[in-house]
Formats: sequence, structure tokens, C-alpha cells
Amino acid sequence: MGIDYGYALYLPTHAVGRALRAAAAIARPGIGPVDVTVPGGERITLPFRGKPTGDVDHWELDSLLYFPVGDEAIRRWAERERTAGSQEHPDALGRIWIGSIYLSFWRNHGLRPGYSQLKFTAATTGMSRLFEQSPSIRDVFVELAESAGAVCLVLDREGDGDEVCWPVAGGDLAALAAGWPEIE
Repeated sequence: MGIDYGYALYLPTHAVGRALRAAAAIARPGIGPVDVTVPGGERITLPFRGKPTGDVDHWELDSLLYFPVGDEAIRRWAERERTAGSQEHPDALGRIWIGSIYLSFWRNHGLRPGYSQLKFTAATTGMSRLFEQSPSIRDVFVELAESAGAVCLVLDREGDGDEVCWPVAGGDLAALAAGWPEIE
């Protein structure tokens, strides 16, 4: 078994739809669409792969997301993928797509009532290392967290030194969660 690192966004449950629309904006089209129902009953069609679901508590999808080729780690990745025939040159915006990235949703994830988790998990060990090493990829997930109204972004290293990436103050996730506003 390889490693499966992922970026986990913790956000108020009412912000899940906004986060999904923000993720869809950086998705490579062509592998979806799939319909999901978010808490509150809103149905959203996403450019991801998966089974349509009306479950508002948990679901899993596959995505292909674009990231800027803005650091050495992602440049090396892009070149290996291009050489292998799996990737074209960066697009007009200087981005490449990476995927499959598993997208999981858990409502009321247990850290604090009223909060949920969206987690973007790398499909391979190589992608996991890329997630860990690329500032460009981290920056995209930080921007996603900020624009979606998340309260926290964590690089989940499968229990091996998870890292709070945002807010910058970082620290212990449980301690951060204790300070999140109460949601009814």
C-alpha cells in the first residue's frame, strides 16, 4: 500500500456548496458530470466522476484539478507526465491538471457541531509526495479554503505529522476547532 496524503478543508456545513463550486472552477472538464445534494438540499452538478447521490452526510467523487506550474516540484511532475504521454504542455494559464484526486465529503465531521470536511486525497504515493512538496499546490488549496469560507486547511499525512496549513497561526487542530464559532 502506498501513501494517501490529502488536503482537508474544515468549513461550516452551510458553506459546502460554495466550496464545491470553487473546486469545480479549477477542475478539468470532461470526466463528469455528477449531481450531488449538499446539506440544505441544494443539488449541484459538478465536473467530477462518481455516482449521483442524494446523501447529504457523506459521499466520494473523483476529480482532475488544475494547478499552476509555479515551483520546481510541480515542474518536474509536469515534465515526467508529459514525457510519459499522460500530460500535455501547460495550458494558456500556465497550469497542468493532476488527477485522479479523490474528493470526500463528511458532514459534521466530529471536530465541532455544524462543521464538515471536504478532503482532496492524492491517488498515488507520487502524487502524495507532490502534494507535500509543491508550494503551488498548497497555495491553490489555501485559496480554495479562503474563498469557500473554511476555518482551517490541513495537510493530512495519514496521522504522520499532519500539518495545519491555514490559518497561518497553525497549531493543534483540536485546539483550533475549540475556538471556531458555534453554529446552530
